[in-house]
Amino acid sequence: MRDSTNEVLRAIATYGPVSRAQLARDLGLSGPTLTQATKYLFDRGLVTEVEQSPSTGGRPATLLGLVANAGQVLGVKLAEDHAVGVCVNLQSEILWSFEEPFSSRGDDAVKELTQLLRKQTKLIKGQLLGIGIGIPGVVSPLDSSTADSAMLSWNKINVGKQISDALNTPVLLENDVNTLAITESLYGHGRDVSNFLTITLGRGIGMGLVINGELYAGSYGAGEFGHVNAISGGPECECGKYGCLEVIASSPAIHAAALAAGYISRSASMTKLWNIARKDKKIANDLFKKPAELLGIALANVINVFGPELIFISGEGVEGWDLWEETFKKSLYANVVPTMNKFDIEVDPWDDAKWALGATAIVLQASLSRSQSTNASSTEVKNRLRIATKSESRVS
Repeated sequence: MRDSTNEVLRAIATYGPVSRAQLARDLGLSGPTLTQATKYLFDRGLVTEVEQSPSTGGRPATLLGLVANAGQVLGVKLAEDHAVGVCVNLQSEILWSFEEPFSSRGDDAVKELTQLLRKQTKLIKGQLLGIGIGIPGVVSPLDSSTADSAMLSWNKINVGKQISDALNTPVLLENDVNTLAITESLYGHGRDVSNFLTITLGRGIGMGLVINGELYAGSYGAGEFGHVNAISGGPECECGKYGCLEVIASSPAIHAAALAAGYISRSASMTKLWNIARKDKKIANDLFKKPAELLGIALANVINVFGPELIFISGEGVEGWDLWEETFKKSLYANVVPTMNKFDIEVDPWDDAKWALGATAIVLQASLSRSQSTNASSTEVKNRLRIATKSESRVS
């Protein structure tokens, strides 16, 4: 079923103040449908009439824009050894950013993360609507709070509730690659594309799927691309399975292969390894040819199922993309069904802040939901938005 309200909000958020007539034309909405959608957004306090467009002879058109100062949101991207975050207003304008050391392993990980976030919440001026957190792992779709992450050593930890209780703030979690896909969908080249995939290479291998303009989350999570089977009887993965794509093509796997072959020392960085491989074709072939082939085959299988228009490739591993590209593309195109061979590929520079920006969208989207879900954090986000909007109206 078409969600016209989300389409209208996304258009206003993405393209700035816009007239009702323009929205109707761009989205193909009837007058009554557009009126119903905009009324809902006005009632939620997300949209206001901001200015009038220049007249071309008739009556000037009133433009609709977001109520930027109605609230602020913190978005955080977690890695096993650090956290990167941003604070945004309702127009997703970044007010400030931060990066802090953080250890995900150990009994005090959630407590440490809570203290890190507490420091940032003290900088908020006005209403904090909530905190969105992107993690490298699976988040329970039932509560957007419970996390499973082999990379972070978290096993069914109710991170969101613990932090929410400690800070008295709604906290929503999402897979970090999904937050990146959301960012591409809202602010990047994906905003004009209905179906695309985001692939991330680095410490792990992830996937975010946008289908018909919406992030696909599955019933129990989705996008665990690094854990598709790549090789029968392969090495054991952190997830407990054997032969996952991640144990062949992730940065740690390639680093381990280089160490075993004597090409590098244990302390060598991936940047150093990439530079060594660029100078020695044999080393490059030994380390990257097989992973690139298997990555191409695995991605071709996904493309054959979903038929995307665009593939984004990102993550810290793209620094060495030149060592993958030729073999990867040859393998990919050799295994894609010819009728699906119409997609473009874009390689994005690595940017933690972009992932954190996507995490803020988790909270903003929660404020829009028509669902009367029992998800306590989503309900509290809605309540806070109502309070913030009333306060903003009094100031205005």
